[in-house]
Amino acid sequence: MKIAYLNLLWIIFTVIGLFIFGVFPASVALLSVIRKWLMKDADIPIFKSFFLEFKKEFIRSNIFGFIFIVAAAILYTNFSYILHGSGPLQGILTIGLIINGFIFLITFIYFFPVYVHYKLKFREYFKHSFLMGLINIHHFLLICFLFFTIYHLFIYFPVYVGLFLPSMIGLTVMSITLISFNNFEKKKSVI
Repeated sequence: MKIAYLNLLWIIFTVIGLFIFGVFPASVALLSVIRKWLMKDADIPIFKSFFLEFKKEFIRSNIFGFIFIVAAAILYTNFSYILHGSGPLQGILTIGLIINGFIFLITFIYFFPVYVHYKLKFREYFKHSFLMGLINIHHFLLICFLFFTIYHLFIYFPVYVGLFLPSMIGLTVMSITLISFNNFEKKKSVI
């Protein structure tokens, strides 16, 4: 029930933000609440925590979100042009674009969990997200596999999309990235 309620809050606050301005702060708020649950703070007031985080992170999370939207649009545009090209340069550009796409994907998947877990400077969030994903590439691949599994579950049971999809994605990402963060902290303390 808590997951369904959190999902409902995500939908409502995304709509309140006119979708484009609501999706990133609602996602940050969702991940923040899930993080507190996973860190054994299960008795938090869900609505209050969600609302305060949404309000606090509205502008900053939208700035980060639009940076990712612009980066994705550039990658997509470049990929579209490369598909229509020919010659030896096309192969080199394709390999470069695949590497850039991989860097983008790692950074994007780890970015918002890093954002809700750490307090860093603006640029450090991007660097930290990429490095955390690269160091824990097995966790990144597990997240991708679980996204694939969740996608297929919701294709076969579409009625549950409205009830659980954003919360399930958030729970999956936050659970695995917290393991990465804990491993990182343990390694850092040994050094």
